Amino acid sequence: MFWQFSHRHRTCSVDGTAEAVILSREQKATSQRGKESEYNGLFSSASVVVTGAIVMVEDAYLVTALRKTVDGDNYCSMVKANALFSVQRYGQVDDEDPAFSTVVSSKRAYAEYVTASLRQHDPGLLPQTHYTLIVQATVDVRDPQDPSLYKADRVVMGGRNYEVASVDKMRYPNLLFVQLAEDMR
Repeated sequence: MFWQFSHRHRTCSVDGTAEAVILSREQKATSQRGKESEYNGLFSSASVVVTGAIVMVEDAYLVTALRKTVDGDNYCSMVKANALFSVQRYGQVDDEDPAFSTVVSSKRAYAEYVTASLRQHDPGLLPQTHYTLIVQATVDVRDPQDPSLYKADRVVMGGRNYEVASVDKMRYPNLLFVQLAEDMR
């Protein structure tokens, strides 16, 4: 089926590998978030696309779900990456006093501001959460409960500092669902 619509193919890259995709907006979206951020992508059966991959067309998209069609093509749900962020970790560098140093820089994510409506629809949000991020699982951002951390990781996004409040590895396969709180440190 994928090849029957070759007139709709768009060139893209999937984690750096050249591919072709048929990209469309999510049809059932009713919220502003859904209308602006949720997309569907159809890839050939030979595609290397997996859940958690970053698809680059003109914009970047994170693959949140992948299903096979009856023809064996890869049908994906995706969210548009709307933020760049860096991760800083507290620790000692050389002989200097302990401080935050950048461990990850310029990574793409889907960021969402937490509103009362979002809290109502997602009871798993912590009371202190201001933003949620969906990022690739390969990004080195650690849960604040990690015993190797002296202080929780800091995320720098849009020129502001946020403290990592929670990292959920189970919500999306190959993706991390990160909750960010205001950083008062």
